[in-house]
Amino acid sequence: MEVRKINPITVLAFTANVTLKDLQQFVRVKARELYTDAVQSNLEIAGPVYWVYYGMDGNPQTEFKLEIALPVISGENYTGKFCIKKYEPFKCISSVHSGSWGKLPVTYGNLFREISEKHFTHSGECREIYQHIDFVQEENNLTEIQVGIQ
Repeated sequence: MEVRKINPITVLAFTANVTLKDLQQFVRVKARELYTDAVQSNLEIAGPVYWVYYGMDGNPQTEFKLEIALPVISGENYTGKFCIKKYEPFKCISSVHSGSWGKLPVTYGNLFREISEKHFTHSGECREIYQHIDFVQEENNLTEIQVGIQ
């Protein structure tokens, strides 16, 4: 786990207000749509898919904002069905999670424990960057988790 400052990035983004039980409907769907739209719009893809959570507290009933985003070089003339956004600099504590996404809560728990021990304040934003996705052999998944701090 390390404290990092992430530089600004431009993304092609899908946004929805959801609860935890709503997330599954977007897996393998929205990322594919973002990639397709980026290619059809002649956008240069600049990184892996992000899932960004604003205000998620772990309670299955809590509604929060979800963004599924694909980094792109520029979106100046973009006219597709998603939106172009610029993520501002982001201070976070991060860790790479290797393996099944079902075990992500353990990694999040470790990150939040470190935030508490170091007396940081959580910003309310978390990011998951899907560096390697393997739906057949979940132990091959590689996901960077970034928890925003102030």
